[in-house]
Amino acid sequence: MQKSVIGYGSIFHKEDTTQIKNISNTTFIGEHELFYAGRYAIKHVIYCILEYKNINQIWLPNYYCPYVKNWLEQEFNTIKYYDLDPFDLADTIDWSLFSPNDLVIANNYWGVKENKIPKGDRPIVIEDHSHGWLSKGCVESNADFCIASLRKTLPIPLGGIAWKPEIGTCKIPLKPLKNAGLNAGINPMLRSWDLIDNAMKTKATCTNEEEKIAFLLGYSQGETLLRNTQEIVPLLAKHEADIRENLFKDFNTYKIANLTFILKTLEPSQTFKVIIGNNKFPFGLLIAFKDWELFTNFKQFLITNMIYPAELWPQNRIAQEYKFLLNIHLDFRYNEADLEYISKTINQWTLQQSYINTEQEL
Repeated sequence: MQKSVIGYGSIFHKEDTTQIKNISNTTFIGEHELFYAGRYAIKHVIYCILEYKNINQIWLPNYYCPYVKNWLEQEFNTIKYYDLDPFDLADTIDWSLFSPNDLVIANNYWGVKENKIPKGDRPIVIEDHSHGWLSKGCVESNADFCIASLRKTLPIPLGGIAWKPEIGTCKIPLKPLKNAGLNAGINPMLRSWDLIDNAMKTKATCTNEEEKIAFLLGYSQGETLLRNTQEIVPLLAKHEADIRENLFKDFNTYKIANLTFILKTLEPSQTFKVIIGNNKFPFGLLIAFKDWELFTNFKQFLITNMIYPAELWPQNRIAQEYKFLLNIHLDFRYNEADLEYISKTINQWTLQQSYINTEQEL
């Protein structure tokens, strides 16, 4: 694999993770189920709740993954949205908006947002830790149910999880998945897994543009199958084993060290801010913008320099001061030379913008 060909991006390559140790505390999870994706975990949990409680409205944050929004709107006709500033860590959910017969999906926003869930008569709460798996908020959550898309953090083709926190008090059980009995010939998730798994293998040995195009095409095909499959399909035993092997690996230690390193080298900017949690480690290098044109200019500059950020998320239009976010991955794949390159590239753009602003003021 040559980074001069594949660049620096969000798609994992196939990697031996046996040398990475597990976290010490894995007892925060009570009842739990594994899935092919986080969206299936949300759907399963909602149906578990509906078996025991009548729900008036299902509330999602306005700033949320557009694909999950659309996916849930196709499934449930009681979806509503609440406002929350994801880029202001002091802004909290206004729980007075909801009735005790509502269901609220809260997000810990890249591992840095803390949701203080009220006691007493309140709605059922599902907390989404898709971009904060094993973060402080994840392991200390007291929500009724939690979910996460595991493949955002773990180097696996697909994976999601739903669980009840051990410290939670909700009496509604998380029911086990029923085996639908789909055979391999008609199971789209088996095909999706294989496409993405092969793409990861190709990326691991990629040395030229043809191979790069091949792994991107395979990955895209696997993603399309996932996005278009509404049915919850139980995991194949070997796929579950792959997920469990990586489930509690301490990948976040690398993120903490890499973020600490890169923050020391970044130049201050007047056009963006870096989102950093208080005593919490974020999903990656989170860079928020107020202005769409500057955001897209920065994104294109990174791509031109073979840094492929993730937009988290597109198709969200909110009224807050900061509106757009890019995440640059800083995980176990990258060494100090990689981090220096990423930092140098960002600083180059920052200095260019500073020069442009100075020229306009003259």
